Amino acid sequence: MRRGPLITFVAIIVVLALGLAGVRLLGPFFAGGGTADRGLEERRLEGAGPEKVAVIRLEGVIQLEEGGGLFGSDGFSFARLMEELKQAEEDDAVRAVVLYVNSPGGSVVASDEIYRKLKKIRQAGKPVVASMGEVAASGGYYVTLAADRILANPSTLTGSIGVIFALPNVHKLAETIGYSEEIVASGPLKDMGNPYKPMSDDARAAFRSIVDDTFNRFVDLVAEARKLSRDRVLKLATGQVYTGAQARAAGLIDDFGGLDEAIEAAKALAGLKEATVIEYAEKKRRNVLLDILLNEKTGDVRLETLLRAVTGRLDFSPTPKLLYQWR
Repeated sequence: MRRGPLITFVAIIVVLALGLAGVRLLGPFFAGGGTADRGLEERRLEGAGPEKVAVIRLEGVIQLEEGGGLFGSDGFSFARLMEELKQAEEDDAVRAVVLYVNSPGGSVVASDEIYRKLKKIRQAGKPVVASMGEVAASGGYYVTLAADRILANPSTLTGSIGVIFALPNVHKLAETIGYSEEIVASGPLKDMGNPYKPMSDDARAAFRSIVDDTFNRFVDLVAEARKLSRDRVLKLATGQVYTGAQARAAGLIDDFGGLDEAIEAAKALAGLKEATVIEYAEKKRRNVLLDILLNEKTGDVRLETLLRAVTGRLDFSPTPKLLYQWR
């Protein structure tokens, strides 16, 4: 190797080493050990008056993990969404909530947590109106079932009522490269879903029972929320996506309309002639790179998060995932 390239290579290694050391040492100063700088503030969209309608956006794949890439978050944030819902719930001046959904769905647990929070807001006497964007399918449809009214564009893609259990399996690849695992388990199904061995019939039946149980909950919620018979919902719940026009004809949504119509519907349900329409924004933007790389409590570099951020694949995991998602 010539001297010039060698010096350049060594310099790059030194810079990377110093950079990681700096991240580790300065982490506590940037991380702050808390979330005081990540609170929300209101941003006025339109209207006037002391009474408010909060517009909350659910966009991207629904997941419990944080979305986004290495240099910025362009995905869904479960924590952020739940914080917005909590603020709308606790603010007495917020009289109604509009949930804008543009999502193919995702995590079963995250979808259900959002659904239950919206139900709690409704039970507190605050109407909820769902406004569908281009896609509000599977888990994206599931969360709208908590709303008083659901509006969509005639060309919105929605429905996809069903469940997927995503089970990565690489046992053939492992055999090819000579990799194997010796498992000592307490029972025959303790390692069901192990990606390094073929799935047994008993394991497949166990996973099927989980899918069926989760699917039945979805069907029951649709029947209850949309006032449809269970048999009718089962005929619709093939996993198929529907246009907004088809969904309206099937009784899966209430009417056509965009965000403006959803806001007006929310005001009407809350008995408001005028209201200030707001959304929430972060008070202070953190250093995004450090936010991704650091553990807030310790300032440690999170290698797994770094690797996921670099690859952009937060869903890449050998762990089975139960999903309300259109794929």
